[in-house]
Amino acid sequence: MNEQNREESKFSYLKYIKIFSVILVLIVLVASAYITLHLGIFTVDQINISGNTTIKEKEILKRSGLRQGESSIFFFEDSVEENILKNPWIKSVSVKKEFPKKVYIEIQEEEVYCLLFSEDGELYYLSKAGKRLGPANFDEGLDFPVLIGEGINNPDLVKEALQILELSSKSKVLNWSKISEVHLDSIYGINLFTIDKKRIEFDSKNIANKWRKVEKIISHAEMLGIEETYINISSDKMGVVDFELPVVRTETKEDG
Repeated sequence: MNEQNREESKFSYLKYIKIFSVILVLIVLVASAYITLHLGIFTVDQINISGNTTIKEKEILKRSGLRQGESSIFFFEDSVEENILKNPWIKSVSVKKEFPKKVYIEIQEEEVYCLLFSEDGELYYLSKAGKRLGPANFDEGLDFPVLIGEGINNPDLVKEALQILELSSKSKVLNWSKISEVHLDSIYGINLFTIDKKRIEFDSKNIANKWRKVEKIISHAEMLGIEETYINISSDKMGVVDFELPVVRTETKEDG
């Protein structure tokens, strides 16, 4: 009988210990929540944004979901970065919390590489990787080569057109700055037009090899003192070139 009483007393004692522990945990949680939400110990009071030039801070803050005066505990860096990256102008982003009250957002923006005349008749900025960044405007500038033609919906042709621009950016013979338009056609491939009205037909495939041939043709023409107006390098084996010969002035008796 005494043994049974001792067991019951022991059970009651453990029961009270568990109840007391639960109550203590609840008190700690409530106190922590109160301190966090009402006393502002972990409240964000400073959000530092760096690296942005094209994108306004207001846009970044809106996408981040962060607000000054809110707790820094109840957000996660990964989810904030994911939301910010939904803006096409942002190439990469890093979000760091510095407890208790600071958040740092570091932005790397995409750079405009060329323009694209879209199927809806609008001009868009395009990144070096072929990513559409947004509508073109005078503020950001319009002095870029333009990709145009029904082949702009062909990702392979767009990739090759961007390859041509990349090759031209390193060229001393036909530089990126001299290119006006790059026409993309699903049948005839890629035709390039320069600002001085030259036309170069590339077709598609083996772009790097064809570019080297174009450079050799232009360099050779300069050595001869003649100017090419049309280059067809669509074939891997041969090229067709039209030249504009210089005007030679001959003296007459009237000239003395």
